[in-house]
Amino acid sequence: MTAAENPSSANVLSSATRVLEAMTFICLQTQPVSLAALAAHLECSEVSAYRAAQTLIASGFIRAATGGRSGYLPSWKLVELAAPMLARNELRSFAQPVLRSLADKYDESITLAIPAGSKALFVDRISVNRSIEFYCDIGRRLPLHIGAASRAILAHYPAQLFEQYIAGDLTSMTAATTTSPDLLREDRVSIRAQGYSVSREDVEIGITGVAAPILNRNGEILGAAAIANVSARWDEDDIRERGEAMIRVCAEISTRCDMLTYAPHLGED
Repeated sequence: MTAAENPSSANVLSSATRVLEAMTFICLQTQPVSLAALAAHLECSEVSAYRAAQTLIASGFIRAATGGRSGYLPSWKLVELAAPMLARNELRSFAQPVLRSLADKYDESITLAIPAGSKALFVDRISVNRSIEFYCDIGRRLPLHIGAASRAILAHYPAQLFEQYIAGDLTSMTAATTTSPDLLREDRVSIRAQGYSVSREDVEIGITGVAAPILNRNGEILGAAAIANVSARWDEDDIRERGEAMIRVCAEISTRCDMLTYAPHLGED
């Protein structure tokens, strides 16, 4: 491993690290971040937090909230920087036209996630019905045991890594989140047998999702695609139909990118 991949503390600028941590925190919030909240997160004085925020504003990465609100918000510069990287994501390029066709057919939103260590990272979202908003925006990460796409990915991690993951700290997002290792083992068997996973309000109350894995030619996990809607709009037949549809489209995507690889691990990507 090179020094660039594993920098020593002697080569790290603590001030730069604080600024980047401030940017990350602000980007992950759904509301403007107050100076007090930023200082608390950074575990520093409000003066230091203010300097970090002003550095990010001067660089164009965040902006001050307007319209009677106070605090800090991320700017579109981050989206501009991320766009070329997303365009280079081969799985996303292969999957997008196939997923768009299915989203249009059902008039429902579809997301695409890739494994990122112990999380699932959402790299695409096709929103057809814009009156319905879901948690899984592009750039969001979910623990591997939460959500349809995440659990479809986890179910196809090697058995040893799967066991290592479920032995760790399993957090909850709703009362419906499964945190029992035994239930997650049963879930893994079910997903691999039927070919798709079902998320019943374990990410958001009132939202159900169905996902299927995307595999390469060796059966190794590359990602997962999920379709979602308001729970009240789907009965069991709807869920089954979506599951079978997701299996078909993910199999098609798999044939398009069967040469891609990903080495599963539980670190941070």
